[in-house]
Amino acid sequence: MYSQNRSSKIPRAGFTLLELIGVMAVIAILAAAVLPGAIDLIRTQRAVKEGEVLPKIAEALKRGMLREQIFPIYENDADELTEGSEAYWWNLAARHGGGSANELRYPLGIRPGSTTTRKLYFAEASWGEDNFDGLIGNGTSFNYITDVGPAKSSENATDGWVYPNDPTELRLLLISTTNPDLLLPDTLNEGRFNNFWEDWAVDSDGNPAVGRWSRYGLNSTTWDGRAAELNVQRIDLRDWLCTVVIENRRAIREASGDEFDDDSDQKTGTSLDDEWDLGTVYAYTTNQVGSEIILQLKEVSVSDNSDPTAIYSYAEIKNVVLSKRGRIAEEALVPEDTVITIEVRGNKTVQTGTPPAPTTSPATATITLNLTDLAPIALIAPNNANYDLFDYGNDAASIENRYFLLNQELLLKEPWDQNEVGIFSITEPFSTLRFDGLQWHY
Repeated sequence: MYSQNRSSKIPRAGFTLLELIGVMAVIAILAAAVLPGAIDLIRTQRAVKEGEVLPKIAEALKRGMLREQIFPIYENDADELTEGSEAYWWNLAARHGGGSANELRYPLGIRPGSTTTRKLYFAEASWGEDNFDGLIGNGTSFNYITDVGPAKSSENATDGWVYPNDPTELRLLLISTTNPDLLLPDTLNEGRFNNFWEDWAVDSDGNPAVGRWSRYGLNSTTWDGRAAELNVQRIDLRDWLCTVVIENRRAIREASGDEFDDDSDQKTGTSLDDEWDLGTVYAYTTNQVGSEIILQLKEVSVSDNSDPTAIYSYAEIKNVVLSKRGRIAEEALVPEDTVITIEVRGNKTVQTGTPPAPTTSPATATITLNLTDLAPIALIAPNNANYDLFDYGNDAASIENRYFLLNQELLLKEPWDQNEVGIFSITEPFSTLRFDGLQWHY
C-alpha cells in the first residue's frame, strides 16, 4: 500500500471590487431615499420632547420670580457665559427647581456653548433686572400722550404699567428650537411679541397658521415649512395679581360750617342783602344727598315809603351756612359738568309806580359749591415711598379695575383735607374699595 498526498482546493467567498462598488451604490441610493425622512423624524421627536420640557422650565422661572420678587436680566446674547450673573433667567430658574443652568439655557440635543439657546422675551424689555417694588410697586403710575386710547411714549410713561387697567406688560415668551440652523432673534418688538402671544400656531403645511414669517421676526427662507420645530411657551404673570374694583367719587369741597355771604364769588343771582319778605325765604341743595343748611336771617323794620306812619318788616340774609357736608347724588355722578349748588328762594316786595305801590316778585340767589378731585389713594411701598395711584382729573371714569400683588396695602385719604383715614390690605383675589363722596367703604 502506499499513500498519495493530494491537495484539496476550497473555493473562497467574497466580493469582487466591482460587486462592492455595486453594493455601496445601492446603499447610497437607499440612504438618500430614507435619510431625509429619518432626519425629519429625529427633528420632530426633538421638537415634541422640547415642547414637553418648556412648560416645566417656565414654571421654575415663575417660581423664582415670585419668590425673589425680581424680573430676570433681559439677556439673549449667546456669547454670555451660563455661569455669569445670578440674575440671568436660567440661573434664576435653576435656583428654584428647574435643573442646571445648562439644562435650562440650551435646548435638547444642543451642546453647551452653542449659539443655539432658548430665548426669553419680555413684553416690556426695559423691565430686566427690576424688582417688583419698582414695577408692580407703582404699577398704576402712568401718563398717556392723549387722554384716551392706547398711545404711549417713553417720554410720557413713568415707571410702572403703561395700562394699569390691563397690565399687558406682565407677559413673557420662552421660545426655542432644537436645530442649530434655525436662528431666533435676540429681541422682539412690541408688535412681533403680541403676534407670538396672540396668534402663533402651526399650520398643516409647517408654516405659521396666521400671517407670514416676517410677522414674527423670522426669515421665511430658513424657516419655510419648519414651524413645527419652533416651540413657544407663554408665561402670563397676571395670574399672580389680585383684582381690586375701585369706585371713586368726587366730594363737596366745602366742609361743615362754611359760610357764604353776599360778597362770595360763588354766589350769583339776586342779592342776599336785599329785602326778603318775612316767612317766604328758604334754601335747598341741588344734586346732593344728606347736606344740611342754616340760613342766618336778620329781621329789619323800616317805615313804609307809601305810608310814613306804617312800619314795614323784612328779612335780610346775613350768611348761608353749609352745616353738614353731603355727598353728590347718584344721578349727578356721570356728567362731567355737574353743578352742585345751594339755592336760596323767596319773595321780595318793592315800591314801584307813582304814587308808589308795593309789587311782589319771586327771587333766587344761587351759591355754587366747589368739588374736590377724586379721593387720594397711595400704594404703601416697602421702601416707604408711597405711590399715588390716580393721576387724572375729575373727568376720569369713577369705577376701574386695578391690579396688585397679594398682601400689598393701599393708603386711603379724604379728598378735602388730604388726611389719612385708613389702610386697605389686599388679601383676596377679588375685592372692592369704594369712596362714596363722604367716606371709604371696604
